[in-house]
Amino acid sequence: MLANESETHKIPCLPCVLYSEDLNIGFAPEPLPEQRRMSSMILLCLSLALSIQSGALQPVPVQPPQVLHAEGSTAVLQCPLQSGKIQNYHVFWFQQKPSKSPAFILKHSNNGQIERSSSFDARFVPIRDAVTNAYILQIQKVKTDESATYFCLAEGNYFQIAVSGSGTRLIITGGQSAKVPSSVIILSDVSQKPESPDVHALCIVEDFYPGLLEIKWSAAGKDITEGVTSGQVTLNEDGTYTTSSILNVSRNFFNSATPFQCSVSHESSGAKIERHLEWCM
Repeated sequence: MLANESETHKIPCLPCVLYSEDLNIGFAPEPLPEQRRMSSMILLCLSLALSIQSGALQPVPVQPPQVLHAEGSTAVLQCPLQSGKIQNYHVFWFQQKPSKSPAFILKHSNNGQIERSSSFDARFVPIRDAVTNAYILQIQKVKTDESATYFCLAEGNYFQIAVSGSGTRLIITGGQSAKVPSSVIILSDVSQKPESPDVHALCIVEDFYPGLLEIKWSAAGKDITEGVTSGQVTLNEDGTYTTSSILNVSRNFFNSATPFQCSVSHESSGAKIERHLEWCM
């Protein structure tokens, strides 16, 4: 498959294109093991960004949604505080890869002490920038494998205050280990139940690495955000990932706005792939 390609799929006027059970691909909720559930709760239980402590607002970490860095460079992750002063709080950094629980990287105490997980080496360097009132995490000689979402969490002494940012997706580009998706498939149930008022379309992306990837839907050149459900990102046995996205629109809208398009962007590998869906009237 080429890194940049476009393809149109015309749905034949046949009794069935996609069975309803096929729409469950990537969307059946899998019960998490108890340890994963507890790890995920670490951030959720501590993310009370607007609660009040002793009459003052808690600090609010504001993380940018995404940053890109080339493999081998120094990646910089910013975590400015919207309220509160960074010198008054400890900061924790977590890394979360797709299909994994958050992993503790380090704690940078307000006295300057650093407590580091044994899973992360000295390339992960915490910095406090008083000028911008921001916590910073530098990752020196960053690797493709370190593409992930990074969370910062500010905490007062004695667990009085603990607030997590929304996370920054770190995308590493230019690495030789990055892998273009092996296939992008678009399907629909438009001909399965002609009397149904709704139409579903499914976009499946297989065998890409690393696991950060974006799927967008559009119709007649306009982005669609409503009626979109993202599937789980699944780790394959060979270390690659598979994911999917489902679109639910009214039949009237589907008939009036074709062609529909699924656009896949995998920036680590440079892949930009499009699939089009048209219905024969």
